[in-house]
Amino acid sequence: MPDSRTLTGGHADSRLDHFHGGVDLRARTPLKVVAPTDGWVERIGTNPAGYGRTLYFRLSDGNTAVFGHLSRYEPELQELVRDSQLVRGTYRVDFVFSDSLTAPRYSAGEVLCYTGSSGRGPAHLHFEIRHGAVQLDPLSFYRPQDNDKPVIAAISWVEYSDDIPLSSGRDLVLSASPRVKSSEPVAFLIRCYDPGPWGRNAVPAAIRVYVNERQVYEDLPSRIDLLCPANIYEKLVYREFRTNDRDVRRLFDWPEKDAESEMDLPLGWIEDFIGVVRIEVEDRNGNTSSVRIALEAGSERRNLRARDSVETPEFVLTGDDVSLSWAELSPQGQEILINNDDFAFPAKLVLTANQPFEQGKYFFKRSGTTGRIPLWRIPGGADETISCYVLRGGTYGVAVDATPPKLVVSGKSGKLTFTLVDEESSIDDGSVKCRVNGQTAIPEFEYEEDGGLIWTQSSLGRGTHRVQFEAANRAGMSKSWDVEVNIP
Repeated sequence: MPDSRTLTGGHADSRLDHFHGGVDLRARTPLKVVAPTDGWVERIGTNPAGYGRTLYFRLSDGNTAVFGHLSRYEPELQELVRDSQLVRGTYRVDFVFSDSLTAPRYSAGEVLCYTGSSGRGPAHLHFEIRHGAVQLDPLSFYRPQDNDKPVIAAISWVEYSDDIPLSSGRDLVLSASPRVKSSEPVAFLIRCYDPGPWGRNAVPAAIRVYVNERQVYEDLPSRIDLLCPANIYEKLVYREFRTNDRDVRRLFDWPEKDAESEMDLPLGWIEDFIGVVRIEVEDRNGNTSSVRIALEAGSERRNLRARDSVETPEFVLTGDDVSLSWAELSPQGQEILINNDDFAFPAKLVLTANQPFEQGKYFFKRSGTTGRIPLWRIPGGADETISCYVLRGGTYGVAVDATPPKLVVSGKSGKLTFTLVDEESSIDDGSVKCRVNGQTAIPEFEYEEDGGLIWTQSSLGRGTHRVQFEAANRAGMSKSWDVEVNIP
């Protein structure tokens, strides 16, 4: 994108349920996005949330560039997208070109697409570089002069018997020869950032823990593997969650809550040791900062933490065993409280309600005293149960939404637009379909806009047009409309 250099989001920045896979560049008006090198289009997708309109471009070095939140594609690609949408009858599509022989090819500098605000967030360009399934830092391919060392803002420590999920540790005074003494195994947490040359703080490239100069733990914050679980709260302390340069990051793996004393400790835990621990932070240009800590750690493991049951007559929690060991379920009438609102699991779990799925039912998470956040039901489960994913603590339940969505269609300036809302369980975007004057049309539904433009195969003139519309909410309640709309 030759007309923008302003960075508004960094690679591996923390988001509410994942690490950011690329960088964001400001683009308040549609700007051209050009091919960085010779290459071919690998994949195109349109999504009412997330990245919105997206293009994946295979570069000459074998890596893939990803461009998201686009307003439109260049004409040839735009036609391919429209043809695919017409076949499916929905705005959401995702198709892949299997090899370079059948894919559209472009030379370096040719226009691929234009920036926009589709999907989530204001107008900007999301830009990634992927090597296979690994999201690399795009800025690592551009190395301006950078002599600034990464900043270690704070270091804290925990003992093995601490409340690991909630603890942000005991702070050390880094300016006063820090020392730690405990009869138990010890691990560390850190708050750090890379000031870098890009006008905003970024996560570092690497954080390492050394025991007498032997590496015992390494975290690579700027390397995101999409084939691995996106376990953001295995790394970050949720109750201290900020953004990027203020997060508290664990330098250890979670132990099981009720682990036997003879079991091997997870990575990052230090026991039976007297000596020096060095914590080193490295940025993208190889600049490093480090702190040395005098440590005396024992091997006493106070096994005071009993694992709670993860099953009640109404609900059962399943998934990763380490996460389950820390789960606490408390029935709240017809709902279930999982730990508390400050809690987050190191891995996503599955919550199942022991009741049959019926049209109108949906899972929700409590927000405040009366609010409900609708959750996607996991498809393909047994008919006698209903399930959803759980990453954070709080109160969950199953409700019934017996009211279908509400639709308003308007005509103006030769175009049709629509608003589609469901105030309780939200819209199922895969169900949104439309015909205009008997022809298949594409309702460009965006969650943040509660609707969008209705694209038609032929131009619409002034007068009355017949619009046939269908949609459902996440609880499966559907409705069809057959209305006449006037374009003045």
